[in-house]
Amino acid sequence: MEKGLMVMLEKVRQQVLMATTRELAETGNAVAISEALHLSRNMVSQYLNQLWNEGKLVKINTRPVLFYDVQTLEKLFSIHLKEKEFTSKKEFVKALQPQEAKDFEKLIGAQESLANVVNQCKATISYPPNGLPLLLYGPTGTGKSFMAQLMYEYALNHQLIEADKKFLIVNCSEYANNPELLTANLFGHKKGAFTGADKDNPGLIKLAEGGVLFLDEVHCLPPECQEKLFLFMDKGIYHMVGDNEKWYQSSLRLIFATTEKPEEVLLKTLLRRIPMIITIPSLEERGTHERLQLIHSIFAAEETRIHKSIYLSTLVYQTLLSTTFNANIGELKNAIQASCVNALFHADPNKDRLEIRAYNLPETLKEPKMNVPSMTEQKLISVHELAKFVSHERAILKCNEELLKAYDARENSDLFLKTACQSIDEYQETIVFQKKKTIRKNEYLQGIVSNIFDMLSSRYGFKFVNNDVIAIASYIDDYSRNLLEMNNWLEQEKKHVKQLLSYIKSEWHREYAIAQEIVENLTVNLDMEFDAMFTSVLALNLKKLNRITDLNKRIGIIIAHGFSTASSMADAANKLLGRYVFDAMDMPLQLSSTQIIEQLNRYLAKIPQYEELFLLVDMGSLEEIYKGLEVSNASIGIMNNVTTRLALEIGQGIISNTPMKEIFETAVDYSSANYHIVEHKNREKVILCSCASGMGTAEKLKKILVDSLPCDLPIHVYTYDYNTLLEKQLHDAFFENYEVICIVGTLNPNIPDIRFIPIEDLIINDTLDELHDYFKDYISDSEMKTFQQNILKNFSLSNIMNNLTILNPSKLLEHVADAIDKLQNDLQVRLTNNTCVGLYVHVCCLIERLVTRKSIETYTNVEDFAEKEIAFIKSVKKAFSVVENYYSVEIPVEEIGYIFDYVKNN
Repeated sequence: MEKGLMVMLEKVRQQVLMATTRELAETGNAVAISEALHLSRNMVSQYLNQLWNEGKLVKINTRPVLFYDVQTLEKLFSIHLKEKEFTSKKEFVKALQPQEAKDFEKLIGAQESLANVVNQCKATISYPPNGLPLLLYGPTGTGKSFMAQLMYEYALNHQLIEADKKFLIVNCSEYANNPELLTANLFGHKKGAFTGADKDNPGLIKLAEGGVLFLDEVHCLPPECQEKLFLFMDKGIYHMVGDNEKWYQSSLRLIFATTEKPEEVLLKTLLRRIPMIITIPSLEERGTHERLQLIHSIFAAEETRIHKSIYLSTLVYQTLLSTTFNANIGELKNAIQASCVNALFHADPNKDRLEIRAYNLPETLKEPKMNVPSMTEQKLISVHELAKFVSHERAILKCNEELLKAYDARENSDLFLKTACQSIDEYQETIVFQKKKTIRKNEYLQGIVSNIFDMLSSRYGFKFVNNDVIAIASYIDDYSRNLLEMNNWLEQEKKHVKQLLSYIKSEWHREYAIAQEIVENLTVNLDMEFDAMFTSVLALNLKKLNRITDLNKRIGIIIAHGFSTASSMADAANKLLGRYVFDAMDMPLQLSSTQIIEQLNRYLAKIPQYEELFLLVDMGSLEEIYKGLEVSNASIGIMNNVTTRLALEIGQGIISNTPMKEIFETAVDYSSANYHIVEHKNREKVILCSCASGMGTAEKLKKILVDSLPCDLPIHVYTYDYNTLLEKQLHDAFFENYEVICIVGTLNPNIPDIRFIPIEDLIINDTLDELHDYFKDYISDSEMKTFQQNILKNFSLSNIMNNLTILNPSKLLEHVADAIDKLQNDLQVRLTNNTCVGLYVHVCCLIERLVTRKSIETYTNVEDFAEKEIAFIKSVKKAFSVVENYYSVEIPVEEIGYIFDYVKNN
């Protein structure tokens, strides 16, 4: 069945592909394709919509609806289609036109290393009414003049200045030997003001009125000129040279630039009047990826200039990528242009191809090289190929994004771990094992990682092989190469990453603790700082390396007096058990019980959310120990007179998940030990979302509820499969571990002693007063007021529909409401408002599931229902026939069963 579906989908896609390549022929529609393939129109329509949902086709909502192949369009028109649905052919054709880059869109690094710089520039030039003066500070060749030009263009494009206003540039260094002339050119002069002044000159400040005046190398501006300038900046008035009687006025935006430290070269009085000083980073600070973009951009410009395709050797490419250019982008550009000139001089003028090799580089870039490949051995890279490297999504950022997605979509820790490990495996395969992607061998880095792993593996009991070391070392290497991009990405995802790390810490505290210790060792050995995302990935890697069942919820600790008594005992037990079960705390003989308890509490504070604590001690009062422990959310079992044999027995019970009391009772039978158990289980308070409409609806409902709850409440919202709830009722570990305040959903699962709130009651505000009774023990009156207000806002029918379905909610609701009216007439029943609203929501979600091919396939005793309720099933099919035809779907018996439950419970 699945194979047949794949074949039909491919046949339909081939038809769309032909329409796309034939100058966007209008044969890419359900009617034409159904005739070509001899299939029903409805079936073809379903296939087309499935391919569109998968992102493989674009849809144009004309009559008939047209479909074209996304990959082919992007290749043909050299574009990236952001939208996959269009309201008209005109809108679609417009999307195919490549958009010319405007102002800061032209700037390489605008979304990366220069993102903050760009935001500052935009804010400063936009500040009402006429922007603010700003100073661009950075080394020579970093692009300060280009940045000023882009600011002017940004002001034009956003109507901050009029289209006819000018951008004037003054390089103050050109007037270093004639400061008076600079003053005269800036402020203007009257005829006869000095020798050679044979006519009036309005000055650049007047000529740039309403526009932008850019003063480059402003540190060359003489003090007297700086003084005149800050008077103008204060009041917008100035004297022309040769006219000290009359005040002149002008209004413009001022941009300054300097390569020198502003506080050392500018008057403090002028500096105080420049509220924004923006530092432009050097080429070295901008990362490898941006340098590659710059190299590609400069070579592409040269290709256009000389009308030849440019190819460069791998050695030229590596040299340009690795050389430190003191004059930054300017020097890089000069080096590339000089290389092109040298190569062009010796090239065959009849060929449309220009090859640049190491000997074409400027002399300053030529260094004696060991084992340089011969000319025939060196691979040539086209500028076109460089473009692929530039646009290639960095694997490390892709991996990060996938991990955050897995965290957001998690249903439980096992599924999250599985998805996360798959993403990490794919990433590591990309950077280590793919033949096309060679990674620099770094024996020094591998040695450091190996030493750290050796040191920690024996203590924490995890196993590793050489490939694990290579994978982690490669990750560190890739991380360091993309440090700038990582920092920019982290700045945007800081809160998200913090949540992920907190989750990992709570679920796998041991791996988290080891990762933290590895990071501390790496920081010392490599003199590098590592962020929270690095720690998260490292902890997940360690979880993979452990290759053992998780024991994080049950903690075993051996405490004994002596230099290494506890460590030796724990090490022996862990090795014999073949698992890491026990941590150890070695206590000096002179330490008192109070001091031991203090150390133990500090240790336990680092381990969040464990459920059971097994303490094996060599001596001391059990009562004295457990009374001093600061543990509130876990059961504590303490046993004295610990031996290696006793530890083995306890460890075996921990691994096999035997109840704590049973473990201790078995151990006491053959030892002289005593034990004490303090039972404590503080269950987490939760709201459960469970919908007969499926887990997708439950997840969306959960999001609306989370948005409605006041911030920082000790209440979480979880989803639970409706059919599993019906089947297991309270006989599930979930209800032992969590205190369920209420269940919110579409149909009542009738769980004993747990309140149910139908979604329709929230929509028509029937349960707002009851909410107070449900939650009075958990939230304050003011929080309750906020909660009720949020329910009123978020649970309006229109908002619910907008959140629960991807289809047009207004149209869908209109169709469903008509169908339910027909159903009531046919059944000769009148449904209550609550039942109608509940059915609206349920059936709308049902239609979306059918359209997206995710229908529910289970219903209790479906065969019995289909046999006994034939009349009801026919009524539903009749009432919903218009809906089925409009959306090209068929409502199965299982789905009709849930509609029956709604009507039955009316």
